[in-house]
Formats: sequence, C-alpha cells, structure tokens
Amino acid sequence: MPAGEKQKLHSLNLKAATLSVLVSSSLFIIKIVIGILTNSIAMIASSLDSALDFLSSGINFYAIRHAQKPADHQHRYGHGKAEALAGFLQSIIIFCSGFYLIYVSIKRFFFPEPLENLEWGVGVMIISILLTYFLITYQKNVQKKSKSLVISADRLHYVSDLISNAAVVVSLLATKYFGLNQLDVLAGLGIAVFIIKGSLDILRQSFDTLMDKDISDKYREDILSLIQNISPDILGYHDLRSRSAGDIDFLEFHLELPSHLTVIESHELIEKAMYELKKIHPNIEIIVHTDPAELDIKSGKIKLFDREKPRFY
Repeated sequence: MPAGEKQKLHSLNLKAATLSVLVSSSLFIIKIVIGILTNSIAMIASSLDSALDFLSSGINFYAIRHAQKPADHQHRYGHGKAEALAGFLQSIIIFCSGFYLIYVSIKRFFFPEPLENLEWGVGVMIISILLTYFLITYQKNVQKKSKSLVISADRLHYVSDLISNAAVVVSLLATKYFGLNQLDVLAGLGIAVFIIKGSLDILRQSFDTLMDKDISDKYREDILSLIQNISPDILGYHDLRSRSAGDIDFLEFHLELPSHLTVIESHELIEKAMYELKKIHPNIEIIVHTDPAELDIKSGKIKLFDREKPRFY
C-alpha cells in the first residue's frame, strides 16, 4: 500500500478514536449526574457503561497511535498487535463490568428504591441515542476503509450501547406513566447481558490475532489462481501459513519451481508472483521460499528435493 494511502487510513482511524473519546466522556458526565438525580439503576448502569467506553476508547486511541509506528530493531514486524492487545484488555474490563451490573440490578430488585425526575433521564438518554448513532455511523464508514480491529471492536460495543440506551428510555417511560419500577431493574440486566456478549466477541477476535491464528483461507484461492496463470514453470506451492498484525497480514509459503531454472529466473518468477498477489491484497508482507522440483510426466506427480516433507498445503 502506498505510504500516502496508509497515512490517510491511519488519520481516519485516529479521528474515529478521538471522536469516540469525546462522545463517551461527555455521555458519562451527563449520565452520572442525571442518574444520581433520578436514582435510576438503569441510568446509573448506563453511566458506568459510558465510563468504561471512555476507558476503552482511551486505550484504543493509544493503541492506534502506537500501532502505526514503523518497524524498528526491537519490533521488526511492526507494532500492529498493539490494536489486538488493546482489544483484549478492553474486553476483560467490559466483561467484568457486565457482571457488576448484574449484581447491582439483582440487589435493586430485592431492595427497590423510588425514582425521581424521570423526565430528565429520558431527555438525557435521547441525546445519548442521537450521539451514539452518529458515532457508530462514522465508525462504520471508517472501518470499511481501514479494516481496523480496534475500530470494529469499539463500534461493536457502541452498537450495544445504542440498544441499551433505548431500553433505558423504555424503562423510564414505563416507570413514569405506569409505575413499573421493576422494569428499570430489567433494563439494567439487559444492558449487562449486551455488555458481556459484546466483550466475548471482542475477546475472541483479539485472542485470535495475539495467538497468530492462521488466516490462509483468505488467500488460498488467489495464490492458486496466480500459480495457474503467471507461468507454467510454477509447479505448485506448499507450507502456506499466515497471520495478522493490525492492518498488515504476513504470508509465508514455499513455491515449487523446476530444478533447471537459474537463480535469476527463479527470482523473477517469485517477484512476479508477489507483485500480482499484492495488487489484489495491498496490505500484506510476503516471504517466499523457493523449492526445486521436477514434474514426472507419466504420473503427473511433483518430486520435491526438500529434506523435510511439506507440512500443509
């Protein structure tokens, strides 16, 4: 990917992270004040959720800035996994907060307290819904372009926030007009469930990246197509493995080439294959190992000269 395009995507991610920090911090301050005034467990739960959003968004902001640092002598593969690490820490925090909300909601169910100034709470939650909708719409557009795991994770829990905010509005209106105080508790429990589910999704994605989960299926068909179309001298490939680190995917594979080719001829074929693959997938780094091979005309089988047998294709 050209440096200018990469910088543009980084700038988009950074703007999305900054907006997320501003929105979450503003909502936390407003919600906690109104939550105390109304004595609504759903409102207080929502303010806690916004506080965690602020913490998570702050971590994300740092991760995005750090992930874009170029490779150095100590981090030769770059700093892309900072995003996954941030997502991992974020998911643990959100997961714990979900269970805390369950505890608080159950406690309020058995020891109910009166709610006050509910119209203030409704007004604040409507503002929260509008701001959250604006944020996730912006994040969606950024994530489509940058494919950032952090932005995707951030957007995921703000979508949950949007649903939970709507649930709080319903619970406050039901309490105000129908006296259904227990609906406030149920809304708190519902928010907790959304928080826990969202945290598990983020945790899985982050863990896969940190543990270098193989993503070869994403590239296998394109590699096979290149082998078939670039040159009849490319006999096949094996030992394909890949991993993700932020916005960069790393691919390694062995390319099977006729043993009679010179080093220069082999190098030219590899360069061509890498060039064509990067045209399709700009955000990749490729390492290719050349394996001399011979094609048995009668059997149609390829004989390799490796000391070790291929581990996987």
